[in-house]
Amino acid sequence: MEALKTNFQKIQIRFLATTEGMTIDEELWATFNPLSSNKVTGDSINFPVAGTCQPSKVCAQTCYALRGPIVWPASFTKQNQNLLLCKADPIRFGQLIAKKCRLKLKRNKSFYLRWNGVGDLFEEATEAVLEVNRQLPELPIWLVTRKVKHVPALLNKNNIWVHFSLDKSSMARRPKPGVEEWPNASNVFFSYQGDKNEELQSLPPDISVLFFDGYKLAGNEGFRNHSALCPLNIADDITGICNSCRRCFSGEAVTMREAS
Repeated sequence: MEALKTNFQKIQIRFLATTEGMTIDEELWATFNPLSSNKVTGDSINFPVAGTCQPSKVCAQTCYALRGPIVWPASFTKQNQNLLLCKADPIRFGQLIAKKCRLKLKRNKSFYLRWNGVGDLFEEATEAVLEVNRQLPELPIWLVTRKVKHVPALLNKNNIWVHFSLDKSSMARRPKPGVEEWPNASNVFFSYQGDKNEELQSLPPDISVLFFDGYKLAGNEGFRNHSALCPLNIADDITGICNSCRRCFSGEAVTMREAS
C-alpha cells in the first residue's frame, strides 16, 4: 500500500472507518442539536473535512481539524450527522439550526454562528445557510471557506460574512478583480494562513486577517502590531477571543479589505 502523504489523508481514513454505514432516521430530526461549541470560536456548524474540503497543500498538513478533540469518534459522528441531515433536506436542516440559534439569541443578543468550524461548503450546505439567514436575518453568520464554487450564491447577503481562506499554496484560488464579480462584494474578505516555519516578508494584498501556524509568531515578530494580525496569535489566553474581537462577523474585516 502506498504510504499516506498528508495528515488530511490520514484523517479521511479514520473518518470513514468511524462513520461507515451510518444512516439517519426521522427520530434524529426531533432530538438532534447540530451546534457544536469550543472555547475559541463559540458555537459552530461542523461538517467532516473528508468529503467536503478541497484542501491546499498547506491546510492538508496543518489544519487544526486534523488533530485534537475534533477528530475523536464522537466529533466525527456529529459531523457526519450534520452532513447526512443537510444533504437529505437542506431547508429543514437550516430551520433546525435557526430554531436552536433563536433560543441562543433570546438569552444573548450578541450571539453569532460560525459556519464551517470544520469542513467546507457543498451545494446543500449553501441552501441551508441561506435558510438560516432567511429565518434569522439579525443573526451574524461567520462562514469560512476555501471553495470558490459556492460563494456567488452568498454574495451581498446581510449578516452572512464570507471569510475566504488563503495560504501560499492556494493564492491562485483568489478571484481576479475585474474578471470575477465577488472580490468586491459587501460581505467577503480574505485571510492568510501561514505554513509551518513560514517567515513572511510581506503580506499579500487585501488580507484582513492573518494567522500563523499554531498561533505562534516564531520568525514573524515584525507582524506583531500589524492591523491584520488575528489576536489569537498574541493572546495569553485564547478563550472567547473571537467573541471579544468580532472582526470577522461585524463588517470590520470587509472594511479593512476595502481600505487596503
